[in-house]
Amino acid sequence: MTLSINTNISALNALGKKQAINANNIANSESEGFKKSRAVLEAGEKGSVVAKTQLVNTPGTMINQPDGSLKESSNVDLATEVTSMIPTKHAYQANLKALQATAEMEKNTLDLIG
Repeated sequence: MTLSINTNISALNALGKKQAINANNIANSESEGFKKSRAVLEAGEKGSVVAKTQLVNTPGTMINQPDGSLKESSNVDLATEVTSMIPTKHAYQANLKALQATAEMEKNTLDLIG
């Protein structure tokens, strides 16, 4: 496989992991004391893309309970999570298009050869 194909496939895997982390944050946004995670995309070996997970340890909102105690809600902001999924989706689509273009070029080259 060519280097560009490996790069695109690793980017697709990393972007999929990023979307999964966002989805997990959204699913647990109402869970008491839940701490969200964040995916950071980094360059790996030979042009690959790697998603590293970081825990965001900021406190959630403190909510007064009827008995006078305080409960910590999750630190997930739904608006931030949902809007951060949009560029990830576009990056995923761009990598798919690049893979399709590479496959098309290889097919055309093979057709020319014989």
